[in-house]
Amino acid sequence: MFATESSDIEKIDNPILVIIEMIVFFILFVMALVVIAGSCAYLVISLHSGYKIPEFSINGAYLNRFNYTETNHTLSYNLALNITLTNPNKKIHFNLSDTQVIAYYQNKKFGLMTLIDSRTTIHQDPKNTTIFQNALIQGWKPLLFEEPVLPNAAHLYSIDVVIAFQEKIGRMSGEVLCNLTVPQSLNGTSWDGFNTTKCSLSSEKSLMD
Repeated sequence: MFATESSDIEKIDNPILVIIEMIVFFILFVMALVVIAGSCAYLVISLHSGYKIPEFSINGAYLNRFNYTETNHTLSYNLALNITLTNPNKKIHFNLSDTQVIAYYQNKKFGLMTLIDSRTTIHQDPKNTTIFQNALIQGWKPLLFEEPVLPNAAHLYSIDVVIAFQEKIGRMSGEVLCNLTVPQSLNGTSWDGFNTTKCSLSSEKSLMD
C-alpha cells in the first residue's frame, strides 16, 4: 500500500491584480478628497458672498394677562406669540440652536422663554419657513416702572421682543428686535387686533470670534 503525500498548495497573488487594486483605491481616495474639498470651498464662498441670516417675524401676539400691582411692584404676565422663522437663502441650509425670546416693557426685561434649546438643532432648508405656534412667555417679576402700566387709546401695549439665536452652519449668532403693539385678550385665545410684525437685525457676530 502506497502512502500518499499531501502537499499544501500556496496561493500566489497575481502582482498585476495587486497593482490594479492599489490604483483603484488611490483613485477613490483622491475623488473623496476632491468632493470634500469642493464642498468646503462652496460653503466658504457661499457664506462670504450673499449669505443671509435667518429672518424672524411675529404673525400673532396677545396678552392673556398683564397685571401690575403697585403695592408690591410686581408684574404678572402671560404673553402668547406665533413666531415665523424663514431661511431667505436660495442654496444655503440653516441649523439653528440655542434660541431665546426675551420680552421688554418700558425698556425693562420682564420675561423670557427658550424657543430652541442648546441640545436641539432645527434644520431649515433654503427658502423654507417654520412656524412656532403659541410660544408662551409667562410668570411674574418684581419691577419698578417710570410710567403707569396701561394700554394706549387703542387698548394695545407696546412690548419689545428680542430673539437671540445661534446659526451653526454659518457660525453666526445674532439678535433681532420686534417692536410689537399687543392687544390684551378678553377670552384668552384671540389673536384679533395684532398686525404681523417683521423683526429687524439688532446685532450679529461670528461664533469664531
